[in-house]
Amino acid sequence: MARRLSPEVRREEIVETTDAIIAAEGYRSLSLREVARRCGMSAPGLMHYFPDMESLLHAVLQHRDEVDLAAIAASQPEDARFDDFVETALRYYERAGETTRRYDALEAEAIDPKHPAHAYYLERDARSFAALRPLVEREFEDPDRVFMLLRAVFEGLRFRRLRDPEHVDLRREWHEVRDIVLDKLERRVGQENLSAR
Repeated sequence: MARRLSPEVRREEIVETTDAIIAAEGYRSLSLREVARRCGMSAPGLMHYFPDMESLLHAVLQHRDEVDLAAIAASQPEDARFDDFVETALRYYERAGETTRRYDALEAEAIDPKHPAHAYYLERDARSFAALRPLVEREFEDPDRVFMLLRAVFEGLRFRRLRDPEHVDLRREWHEVRDIVLDKLERRVGQENLSAR
């Protein structure tokens, strides 16, 4: 007999179960039928909450981003600088290990416009920058340029790590290019002499 759960609790269970499947097995192991089975419900029952893979992935990725950003933000002092935030984020994702790699692989697959997570990742870029913008504006004259440069660096590093995880150390390689990247950006008055740590 199916467990009776409130719609909110059931929805949360579906999202967390899907997240666990992706984290442990990767996106390719995912299907609505398998998520339903692990939640002890029928596929049509699950589709009452998430009618297709796109809506389910959107909810899971949003949940994952909220959890990650909250954890990273909680580790930051109030006067954190932007490069401190980047360092904290890198440590956080490094500790997540294989889970990070599996979500990076999902994002790489979502480059395909037909992928059910494609739209989410396009919108996520804008949302991420909007969330970080106050921190970046406090230090840099051209926040858009900061984001463009860092996105280029980190997308390159993350995709290289997907191809060769044994030989790409994201944090070490960021440290190699950090001063070069940040020194090319015009800092606001009072921030010029703060070198990256």
